[in-house]
Amino acid sequence: MGEIRKLVSENEFTKFVDIVANAYPGILANAPQEKQKFKEFLINKQQEDAGVEFYGLFREQQLIAGMRIHYYEMNLYSKRIDIGGVGLVAVDLLHKKERAAKELIEQFLQTFKAKGVHLVALYPFRPDFYKNMGFGYGSSIHQYLLEPASFPKGKTKEHLIYVNEEDSEQLAACYNRFAESKHGLIYKTVHEWKALFKNSENRIIAFKKEDKIYGYMVFTFRKQSETNFMLNNLVIKECIYETPVSLMALCTFLNSQVDQVSRIEWNTQDEHVRFLVNDARNGSTELIPSVYHPSATTGIGLMYRIINVKGFITYLRHIQYFTPDLKWKLTVTDSFFPENQGEYLLQVKQGFLEIMEEKDYEVEVKIDISELSSLLMGVVSLKELYIYSKVEISHPTFLNVLNTLFNTLDKPMCLTAF
Repeated sequence: MGEIRKLVSENEFTKFVDIVANAYPGILANAPQEKQKFKEFLINKQQEDAGVEFYGLFREQQLIAGMRIHYYEMNLYSKRIDIGGVGLVAVDLLHKKERAAKELIEQFLQTFKAKGVHLVALYPFRPDFYKNMGFGYGSSIHQYLLEPASFPKGKTKEHLIYVNEEDSEQLAACYNRFAESKHGLIYKTVHEWKALFKNSENRIIAFKKEDKIYGYMVFTFRKQSETNFMLNNLVIKECIYETPVSLMALCTFLNSQVDQVSRIEWNTQDEHVRFLVNDARNGSTELIPSVYHPSATTGIGLMYRIINVKGFITYLRHIQYFTPDLKWKLTVTDSFFPENQGEYLLQVKQGFLEIMEEKDYEVEVKIDISELSSLLMGVVSLKELYIYSKVEISHPTFLNVLNTLFNTLDKPMCLTAF
């Protein structure tokens, strides 16, 4: 065991950057100028952004590992809640397999639980590693490679404009309205908006009508050849739309790029893109048996973790469930964070979920915190978990009723990288 505390001195950040350069050589070159620039970025980030802090694990007064934590707000089923995030978890090469990452994550969970936060999230370097720590899978991402002509062509693009930092307030207002309608979306911070405009590679267009932005798209270009400068893909980094009209205008813009770009690269959690475009194939000539055409490449990434089961359940009290009244017992195992496991007596009464004091119940559900996190976030159904033997139900005759209870939950969407 060691001491975990916030990084404060320049020397501590210098050591942390060295650790990061060795842990993630693909994102940070082991060159003095690059590391100096990255160190200055981290120090400025912590000083200027109240939503970001860097912590280090010290043993015998030596920094051997570190992490970056985030303080976010998220839409949870139309309720705005606090959520913790962690990233840039890095361990010195000489101290691998010494449970340093475990200590960091334990501290991360304790930090946010102490602040009254009931949910945290991360992007895993290895999903299985963090699943063993109780994190559950979030929604998958789908990477499409679409021909511009496959996007629908609307009647006009007259309301599309380029936007810059002067339009940031209207852009943020559009995003916030969109976030209020999408379970799982994390609200952008002021520093995220600044970073969006600071990146010179970003191009931003918006649908603006009557002095109000109803949708926007952030995109870049990716060259496809070292010898032919005319071969490029358009990469959608963010696509926000409040109305069918604003979406159609953005699609019309993409359709009109047919003479300039080869493919539109779009990473999205939308499972229904094939209903939007005319051709969702990715250009491959292969077939998946029997006759299925390759479309999107699917990936797993963002993972959620409930760190206070009772507290999280109180977040769900405003949701109306269209199920009969039911008294049930929820038994949760959490081997990584034992203080979080336990038995909870719940009931659905007149369509609303609540914690009850009575000891009698009709059915018991046993589940691990990893699967519970995915279930209560709306990622997976109870019936699927039951079929996969990831949940135990004392009386399987209640399966359909319980499944209906959780089927009222929407799948989460997240556009925030951290």
